Amino acid sequence: MAARLPERRHNYKEIRLQQLRSFIETAHRGSLTAAAAALGVAQPTVWEQVHALERECGAKLIEPYGRGCRLTESGQLLLQLVHPLVAGFDSLKRQFQEVLNMVRAHVTVVTTPRLLVEDLPACVIEFEKKWPNVQLTFHEVRDEDVTKEVESGRMELGLISSGLPKDGHPQLEFESCYEVDTVLITPRNHPLARRRHVRPCDLRPYPLVNSPNSFNDPALPILLEKLGLFRNQPRRVEAFFTATIRRYVELGFGIGLISRSPLHKPYPNLHQRIMSQYFGRETVFLVWRKGALRSPSATAFAATVRAHMNKPPAHP
Repeated sequence: MAARLPERRHNYKEIRLQQLRSFIETAHRGSLTAAAAALGVAQPTVWEQVHALERECGAKLIEPYGRGCRLTESGQLLLQLVHPLVAGFDSLKRQFQEVLNMVRAHVTVVTTPRLLVEDLPACVIEFEKKWPNVQLTFHEVRDEDVTKEVESGRMELGLISSGLPKDGHPQLEFESCYEVDTVLITPRNHPLARRRHVRPCDLRPYPLVNSPNSFNDPALPILLEKLGLFRNQPRRVEAFFTATIRRYVELGFGIGLISRSPLHKPYPNLHQRIMSQYFGRETVFLVWRKGALRSPSATAFAATVRAHMNKPPAHP
């Protein structure tokens, strides 16, 4: 009779997904207590999971800092490695179900007021004709909140204009999608509308409706300040949103500078003049969570926006 081989005992003390989730939340929130609240577990549970991860990795990952904690150098290195893995795992079930058509596809998109009002409507109509079973949900936020929504995982895709710091978001990926012009808008009977050529210095006599923080490119308000455009009086309106700027230019409160795609038809009550040769063009970026699996429907919507917004204009 053949000798019986001894049973091999397995050691299951290995890195667990929940340990990684607790570590990532602690790193992002700077506190074990805050991480526990975000995960819906007790603080000792997060403490044990993070310290179990330290034992498995053989390195100190967090250290006390103020009333909370912060990452050590080893912890920062591990965060860069595991964040994309956990993000991808968290979206795996939804991706799998969507590919198998087991659930209705749903794409959440976060963007800014101007993009949502001016650039995206035609893209949405085009996309829904091709993909009638995909439900699009849009969230309108200020520019600086787009990255927060995607980074947190609440939104799958973001669209944002250039000018915001992208090096401060290591967990995000930014893809160039399309460009828009810087356009001067004036009433149709305005002196600048009757000029054949307009240079930046020609804007000096007229009050600017824009507020200094209405521009995504931080270099532009500095240039306009040097030209003295923010000192022209009377400045009865200092507007942030494009729709507000446009409305008060129509009412004769001054002139405005806005970002606008060459695909859009001219405003009926305004004279438009492209000033990109002086003030530059603005890039619109797609914002993705780094490492997360991109759903086919979100990828298709991003491709629709890129293709539509890069078409040559149908009107001169």
